[in-house]
Amino acid sequence: MRAHAAGQTSKAGRPKPPAGPETARTLPARLDRFIGRERELERLRDLFHRHRLITLTGPAGVGKTRLAIEFADRLPAPSPAQAALVELDVLRDEGLVTQSVAAALEIREQSDQPIAETIFKALRGVQRILLLDNCEHLIDASARFVDTALSRCRGLRVIATSREPLGIAGEIVFRVEGLPLPPSGPGTSTTDLARSDAIRLFTARAREHAQDFELTADNAADVAAVCSELDGSPLAIELAARWIPTLPVASIRSRLASRFELLTISGRTGGMRQRSLREAIQWSYELLTPDERVVFRRLSVLLGSFDLETVTAVCQDVDLVPEAILGLVSRLQSTSLLTPVAGARRYRMLESIRLFARQRLNAAGESDAVHERLVSWLSELAEPLIRQPVWFPLQTQSRLESLLDNVLTAMQWAQSTNDDRHGLLTVGVIRCWMQRGHLTEGRKLLRSALERATCPVPIRCLMLAYAGYLAALQGDVQEAFGMLDEASVIAHSLDDPRSLISTLYVIGCLEVAAQRFESAERRFIRCEELANTIDEPAAVAMVIERLAWTVLSQGDVDRANELMNRVLPAFRAPPAIHGLSLAMHTAATIALARDDVEEAERYFCDALRAAPTSSLEVPFTLDGLGLVATRRGRHEHALRLFAMAQGIRGKRLHTEPAWRRQVDAAMAAVHQALDPVVAEQIVRAAEPIGRDNAISYALRQVGPGNQDQADLLDDAERAVALLVAAGHTNRTVAERLGISIRAVAYRLQGIRDKVGLGSRSDITKWARDHLGPG
Repeated sequence: MRAHAAGQTSKAGRPKPPAGPETARTLPARLDRFIGRERELERLRDLFHRHRLITLTGPAGVGKTRLAIEFADRLPAPSPAQAALVELDVLRDEGLVTQSVAAALEIREQSDQPIAETIFKALRGVQRILLLDNCEHLIDASARFVDTALSRCRGLRVIATSREPLGIAGEIVFRVEGLPLPPSGPGTSTTDLARSDAIRLFTARAREHAQDFELTADNAADVAAVCSELDGSPLAIELAARWIPTLPVASIRSRLASRFELLTISGRTGGMRQRSLREAIQWSYELLTPDERVVFRRLSVLLGSFDLETVTAVCQDVDLVPEAILGLVSRLQSTSLLTPVAGARRYRMLESIRLFARQRLNAAGESDAVHERLVSWLSELAEPLIRQPVWFPLQTQSRLESLLDNVLTAMQWAQSTNDDRHGLLTVGVIRCWMQRGHLTEGRKLLRSALERATCPVPIRCLMLAYAGYLAALQGDVQEAFGMLDEASVIAHSLDDPRSLISTLYVIGCLEVAAQRFESAERRFIRCEELANTIDEPAAVAMVIERLAWTVLSQGDVDRANELMNRVLPAFRAPPAIHGLSLAMHTAATIALARDDVEEAERYFCDALRAAPTSSLEVPFTLDGLGLVATRRGRHEHALRLFAMAQGIRGKRLHTEPAWRRQVDAAMAAVHQALDPVVAEQIVRAAEPIGRDNAISYALRQVGPGNQDQADLLDDAERAVALLVAAGHTNRTVAERLGISIRAVAYRLQGIRDKVGLGSRSDITKWARDHLGPG
């Protein structure tokens, strides 16, 4: 009888369940080694003990299935707890989900009841794990089955993988990201790179195809670049590594622009989603509705991260209204085609997904129209840079900086189509680059833009002014005056006081740097007159601040102080303008000249707080705090600040001679007061600290008290240092803090770099001297 398909009966004469707890585990054996994901496995173990349904979500090729199988395979498996894998990717009919579960559990259908009932009876009273793989195309049927199964079978736990959640009660969504990417930046060693899970995977898979492959100093940078450009996607990395017997890594990297042709194999086993990156993404694309496809392909013009306002700007048209776009974006995020940016209401597309979407955009013939919307949107955002070239709101610059990758895209598109807005967008890029310290790159970009004949005259004038300003910042006075002379001619020919103000303002700044103080003063007085005619208090404030600096440079401290007192309220009033940090620096320098050290320190700190993203004002403000520390006799602290400033400034940022003389005199006094060995150690440790750490350190050191090097460390580094000083090994430190041994090593290296220490015993002695018993 089919009701007794198992062919056995119990002593009571009742048929045994068609599948019982003794059924063997049905997870597939893997033929290659699982790499990395230890943190994810640990988190899954914690969740698994507390929840009965975990859904692993993530984009194509991110390794959801492999992670789920590895996790289930590592679970202890006494006979009551066994795992069965249900592979849904080959199904196209929702009605076959239940049958596939039955097949995985080795349950035979019975003639007198639905197969679902047979499954639930078999699972009742036993402990089982069901791994439901690739649910996204059968999401409704999968959700219905899992919801009912969990409510009927108390011993059942489900691990699902899907590009979107099941959306049922009790579900814990576990998002799977790409493998951690290798560190970047100068000084990164091959050993550092080899610790990255992404590089470890590439290396392991490459050796499967070329056993002599090694990560070396010659190829490590290219391997790191390949992994980074593939967003740490395990599938893409494995497909790239397959080319190692045929291509050197550098050639694989150079071919990633055509990655869909490169990242495919002609293997005889496995589904196409595992044999081709294009097919892996195509699988998700085919599940989208027509409107979702429209938004998906239009978003391909955006680079980096972007917000909903930008999404709306490039996607809306007469058929797709803004009210509908929010829901469509939400759907793209839920299907893992759009990735949320942690801690921000922003999104990004993984590069492979974006390139796939771009192909769909081109195929739809929409590329020109969507790029036009992007150019229009960003040109509108950048317009205040033309309308208020010297005194624009800080918010404008911050907004552009958050979209810098897309401003660059729009600028390049406008350039390629001879669009007049190219110059305006170039100015937007320059403003962002200046704050990041990209002065040389900015000068090259401006030279290229100025060669264009289609640039409107007012924008050309502004670009010349910026070109002259950047040249002045790098000490190229001759080129600066050449650019500004041409800008001056244009500005005087225009019936536009704003253009003339911005040009005269920059010329005045250059003349101060060249120590032509009387001429600079005349320029700024003329700027003030013009600014008063346009009823712009912020413009007046910006000009008078530079006038105050000019007269201070001539030794007239009282007049400088009177001028700054006039305009400080305007700088402090909302909205904040981009010159706020510069104004605070000037006010601080005047206070220092008046021997008011306390007020000078307050203003210098205000300057730092007003310029957290600037690479221009920060080093000079650190210099100023160094001058304050020197006045107080805090020589080690002063030298550390001077060294940090120099490390940020580097060789690319010119310093006005008058300011340089003040700093040099203070540094000479500091060096005279310190032991040369101590001074060398301080400089070596402080120069590479970087802008953000330097700001944090400087603001923590306010006041005449704590001079301790311990303030260079963050809380995590302090904790490690204290445990090392107490005699713990890296392993026991890791266990006590709940972190990896690798993280302990990284933090120890951070301590060595920041404080200038060498061996572990040095750290132990230093921690006992500076951190105490903890």
